[in-house]
Amino acid sequence: MEYLDILDKNGNTTGESRERKEVHANGYWHRGFHIWIVNSKGEILLQRRSANKDVYPNKLYVSVAGHPISGEDEMDGIEREFLEEIGLKLNKNELEYLFTFSQEVVENNGKFLDNMYYDVYLLEKDINLDDLKLQEEEVSQVQYIFYKDLEEMVKNKDKNIVNHPEEWKKLFNILHKKYD
Repeated sequence: MEYLDILDKNGNTTGESRERKEVHANGYWHRGFHIWIVNSKGEILLQRRSANKDVYPNKLYVSVAGHPISGEDEMDGIEREFLEEIGLKLNKNELEYLFTFSQEVVENNGKFLDNMYYDVYLLEKDINLDDLKLQEEEVSQVQYIFYKDLEEMVKNKDKNIVNHPEEWKKLFNILHKKYD
């Protein structure tokens, strides 16, 4: 069982931890992270979530995402998720912190409540997709997409993408400054 540290609505730790299923069933605030991998061509590595995921099955999602488990340092959690999801050993010194945002999500007819503070990072690195070992329970495939093409998909409200409006706005602003 995976336990997550509980936060208050302002993002402060409460000292409590709960089982992950309980966190999402009751909408407890908790922490997560997103890592966007961008190669030298300005292409973003996206994962397609597995068909058997409890939320957002088969949708395109961030390069690597996850939660730090209870008591775990966020960087240790990021390293763990890199290995688990895409089979890549991460040099955490290569990560660039971008921003933090919060979002309240209700999915699956109210059965999945995801109230989370996300820390968002960028990894600028050329990664050969053939070198990745995907965790089938989490990720069904990975692909690169030019960031401006992804931005168009988001603007057009493409149903194949997990929607994080605040994150998209901030992320695309940063990418335009870096790659235009």
